[in-house]
Amino acid sequence: MEDQERNKAAHGLASLLTVIDRKLIRPHEQRTRHIVSPLVIHVLTILTEKGSATMTELAQEIQIAKPQLTPIIEKLCKTGDVRREYAAKDRRIINIHITETGVSKLQELQGTLFESIRSKLEGLDNQDVADLQRALNDLYRMIHKMS
Repeated sequence: MEDQERNKAAHGLASLLTVIDRKLIRPHEQRTRHIVSPLVIHVLTILTEKGSATMTELAQEIQIAKPQLTPIIEKLCKTGDVRREYAAKDRRIINIHITETGVSKLQELQGTLFESIRSKLEGLDNQDVADLQRALNDLYRMIHKMS
């Protein structure tokens, strides 16, 4: 019985991710794709949270190979969204830092996502919004317990 419940929960989460992607994420990506790719948003978010990271740390966090990350970082350097800084003790280590321009770009993109999602919530009544908030709180709590 326990395995059946875990399987049911796993299928439910997988389905939820698909629905969230289709209903919320994809429409936002279509609007912002001409500005940046989803990987760029991911890089900027990580750098905002951490302050800086090495190429290896970024690649591991995003779960892509370093050679795939290099052109993304190169593009972000050219647009002034991030900067490279060589470590003083070991010049082979390159730390990537987000700039004020990068922070502003990320805030703009997050604001666009917020407004997109907020507009979709307009179709819900107050009880639906309250139910959604409770469900989100429960989901966050459970996800943070997962390893």
